[in-house]
Amino acid sequence: MHARWTTFLQRFSFILKHKSGVQNKVADALSRRSALVVQLQTELQGLPSIQDLYATDKEFAAPWAELSNSPTVSFQDYSISHNYLFKAGLLCIPESSWREYLIQEMHSGGLAAHAGRTKTLEQMQSRFYWPHLRRNVIRFVEKCPICQVYKGSAQNTGLYMPLPVPNSIWEDLSMDFVLGLPRTKRGADSIMVVVDRFSKMAHFLACKKTFDALNVAILFFKEIVRLHGLPRSITSDRDVKFVSHFWRELWKRLRTEIKLSSAYHPQTDGQTEVVNRSLGNMLRCVAHEHPKQWDDYLGQAEFAYNSMANRSTGQCPFSIVYTELPNHVVDIAILPKCKSKSALQTTESYTKMLEDVKSKLSAANDSYKQLADAHRRKVVFNPGDLVMVRMRRERFQPGTYSKLSPRKIGPVPVICCINDNAYVVDLPPEFRTPATFNVSDIFSYKSSDVGVIHTISSDEEILKPGET
Repeated sequence: MHARWTTFLQRFSFILKHKSGVQNKVADALSRRSALVVQLQTELQGLPSIQDLYATDKEFAAPWAELSNSPTVSFQDYSISHNYLFKAGLLCIPESSWREYLIQEMHSGGLAAHAGRTKTLEQMQSRFYWPHLRRNVIRFVEKCPICQVYKGSAQNTGLYMPLPVPNSIWEDLSMDFVLGLPRTKRGADSIMVVVDRFSKMAHFLACKKTFDALNVAILFFKEIVRLHGLPRSITSDRDVKFVSHFWRELWKRLRTEIKLSSAYHPQTDGQTEVVNRSLGNMLRCVAHEHPKQWDDYLGQAEFAYNSMANRSTGQCPFSIVYTELPNHVVDIAILPKCKSKSALQTTESYTKMLEDVKSKLSAANDSYKQLADAHRRKVVFNPGDLVMVRMRRERFQPGTYSKLSPRKIGPVPVICCINDNAYVVDLPPEFRTPATFNVSDIFSYKSSDVGVIHTISSDEEILKPGET
């Protein structure tokens, strides 16, 4: 520290004089009352130079020449004051580096705090005028490197991409976990939710949060495979239980495809997320008096869910899987025992029902896509494009997230495109998070460098200064 101060003080010419005793007084305000009355004035060095640019500027040359020759003549809304040109009380800035400097001062200067483009534009339009001021401000704010890193904002990119409609029941499944439940006397604190993507039938299986891939596989075979057989595909999120080597190898040997959703983008498996929300509402209602006995009411919630008509198919899951509605309390207590017409359905009618369900699912997907895409826009990135990726809170390692942490990192190049809504980027090694990002978390990088970059090929020689 002493060496740093010594180096700093060597830049000035000064003489050290000793003041002893009474003469060495503290220079406070009361001892220097004569210096309290001062005048503070801020001056921008070089600002008068814009007066010489008015005469040659293509926008302001005509009003400047007209008003300089006849100061009393009004020319549109222009006027000259203190040798500066004004329009409607706004200082006119000719085409020069002053325009960018003033925008920078209003957006990221000492008294600014990187306000958005709207606020920056309002402050500029209330003080200055030049053609295309709005465009210049918007481009400057878009290219601000600080804003690109520390401001995370949502965007409506990525069109709706529904999963393909299955061909039959219990062939394509989706899986997820409901965590954070009270621990029951049996030790359960989570629910594994398995949903058939065709019939929308769901099974709710009580489990423990500490279950590894082996326990999940055993539970799945015990409660799902024994009832419905092996599925052709399973859609799930990137839970550690699903991405483990054992889980992948198990389904690889059984010829079942594992479809993982984009990292930290639960909308990919939106069906299971909706079922989880419905399950939570039902459990809160039926187990409100005994919250630590929720596993005793799980069967009741499952029956209620599967006996309700689904919005996409128009039928309840029971009727699609078992060709008839299940008996309810009123069916046994009130209705007399008689032959049900639904039990006399033939194979042809059942096949027709499956086709109707599939057509309804396709129509529902088309309807959802049309409604969702009305407020979205398609953005496509190519491999090699430099982008900024938004770091959601879930991507940070435990204990490393801060409210002042950068909201986006980059620029990073795009490695490959999985589909129009998912890309793999080249993350720096210090970020231990999946490199797959949804397009809504990817932003085009706006370089603040306006210079031209020349790429030297391998057969070009780099010349030293002075060489030709």
